[in-house]
Amino acid sequence: MRDRKKRKAGWIGSLIMALVLLMPAIAVHREHAHAESVPLKTGNYYYSLAPNAGQLPDNGAAGLVSSENGVIMDGLTTTYAGWMGSATAAGTVQVVIDLLKDYPIDAINVVLNAPNSYWGFKELTVKYRSEATMDYYYIAGKYVASGTSLNNSVNLPMDNKTARFIVIDMKRAHAYQHIPLTEVRIYKGTGEEGTVQSAAYTVEQMQLELKKDALMADKYGQWVYETWDGKVASDNQLRQEYAAEAGALQDVKLNKSKYDPYGGIKNGGHYKETGYFRLQQIDGKWWFITPDGYKFFLKGVDAASIWEWGYGTPYKKADGTPRNVFQELPDPAAYAPAYASDINGERVSFLVANIMKKYGSNFEAKWESITKKRLIDWGFNAFSKWSKPRFIRDFPYLELLQDPMDLKRIQWTYDVFDPQAPSIIEAAIAPRLKEVRNDRWLIGYTYDNEAGWNADIVKTVLTYGADSAAKQAFVDQVAAKYNQDIIAVNGILGTSVESFDDLKATSIDIANVPAEIVSDYIRLASSTYFSTVKRIIKKYDPNHLFLGSSIVPTWRTSLDWDSAAMGVVDAFSVDNYSNDPSWIARYASFNKPLLNLEFTFSSSQHGLSPVNGSTSVSGTKERGSAFEAFVEGQAANPLFVGSGWFSYYDQAVTGRRDNENFNLGLVNQQDQPYTDMVQIMKTVNAGLDAIHENGG
Repeated sequence: MRDRKKRKAGWIGSLIMALVLLMPAIAVHREHAHAESVPLKTGNYYYSLAPNAGQLPDNGAAGLVSSENGVIMDGLTTTYAGWMGSATAAGTVQVVIDLLKDYPIDAINVVLNAPNSYWGFKELTVKYRSEATMDYYYIAGKYVASGTSLNNSVNLPMDNKTARFIVIDMKRAHAYQHIPLTEVRIYKGTGEEGTVQSAAYTVEQMQLELKKDALMADKYGQWVYETWDGKVASDNQLRQEYAAEAGALQDVKLNKSKYDPYGGIKNGGHYKETGYFRLQQIDGKWWFITPDGYKFFLKGVDAASIWEWGYGTPYKKADGTPRNVFQELPDPAAYAPAYASDINGERVSFLVANIMKKYGSNFEAKWESITKKRLIDWGFNAFSKWSKPRFIRDFPYLELLQDPMDLKRIQWTYDVFDPQAPSIIEAAIAPRLKEVRNDRWLIGYTYDNEAGWNADIVKTVLTYGADSAAKQAFVDQVAAKYNQDIIAVNGILGTSVESFDDLKATSIDIANVPAEIVSDYIRLASSTYFSTVKRIIKKYDPNHLFLGSSIVPTWRTSLDWDSAAMGVVDAFSVDNYSNDPSWIARYASFNKPLLNLEFTFSSSQHGLSPVNGSTSVSGTKERGSAFEAFVEGQAANPLFVGSGWFSYYDQAVTGRRDNENFNLGLVNQQDQPYTDMVQIMKTVNAGLDAIHENGG
């Protein structure tokens, strides 16, 4: 999740077929809360993207649409505007409404009715501004779709706030989802209207409206439109919370009567000591074994660093102008460490500023002490993927070796057959391998992230010319399979070349390639990839494990790729944002230790968004309950050796550079633990070793 994504499920193929369908008329009508009022129908509206489904005049509308004549304000639920999903579909669609003058607004009602599960939306945000507020919008409300209902009528009270312009943002759950917009009803409230009807905004002016920000965050990075128990109101509150938590955790430390220094289980038997973490199958169950020879089941936390780039938020737009989403930014002089500019962009971290306010002088050391005690108290035993605290040396961790960006790229991955690839990879990762090769706290390495090969990669490779090493490898493999018989290969691939050299320079249609050949090629690519990386790791570090590359089982990979890795890696890792532990069955036949190094459960709260539908729950306590069911289900499997919760902190409510603003932390950006959740996790973590030992 750190740099992507969100997940497409295995039903994407069905969604692609649905692209050829147009949404039929929807006859469902849902009563709104203001049936006695007549909605305003004045002015015009404009779409950020012309609808390609629905009725005229909205379908295909690239200019202004009259509110009087347009289908989304006609009072009918049998008409709609729609946007078909596709591989390249925009993630968010917007509509801006110009009422021509200020009105007091009682409520805004948005109806999105869908005929089937291929239609819908992930999140709806409604914004507004008056004529007097020129530079930014206010947010009337956010709504996250949940459940399986196809009909959504979202009513947002406005309490007579003044608005001339209203913007509706509709976000897709994934690229292939079709978005329906059935009705927008704007109910006039009581109070004074604007006295003069202004000139209607032009298309160009409406486009500028869509680019304007909406106010979101206060000086602590908190959602400004809501109050809740514990919401930070002062620096003194943060300091008091630190003092209270430090006192509560004062005596927390690893129980040495129960665990070895690395968290190994002393009552689970003693096994060969090698001085480093390793893997062993005992009575049919896989375990990590600590350097001191005890069983260890990984209970990790991802991105456990205040310096993690994904916790920051851009404070400028792409054009360099300020984002008008903050009430107040941290003082850049007093909180200089909160600002950063690097390969991950220019950003500010309210998290860092809050840590500085909370812990005072020597803030990082104090924060690291609290963090380690928190994780021990909550039953976690490792820093898993991504970043970790800089100065904690005595806590198990994983190391992610990222693939260099100067490799020859193929979509989300790279050409594993390029003869230059091994030396490029070696130059990039060797320094770190040499640095940590003797670190007993290091469990092992993952390399790259969520980047396997599937038929989409093969399809791309087959269009390349003879200068592509990947294309050469494909042709060489086919030639060997058919005993260098170019006539036979022409008949199979639908080509008409005179030699295999000519075939390397010829574009090949994957539709003509037998599935067996595609599978063989993907397996060859996988074994080349994983063998290359493992050879480099072992050259510089013979002591530590190679744990794979965190594949997403249903996205950007294939079972061919995964299966070919099994004979190379020490354990196979996935990132699986799901609530179903039965994903393990996909790999059961390989008898390989399995890890899930990114998972989470999230909710829509305090302006933050959930990650996806399958891991979205209603609240904080429910996040803990979902964690319990999922991790216990995984732990009961004899192949499973541990997981990593993504992540330690929430993302910023104002979004990171790719607009993710997910509620996925154990702790919020004000450094306040989600107590109701982590107390459940504490109990669950304490029992996972026994569940793995006894099979549930």
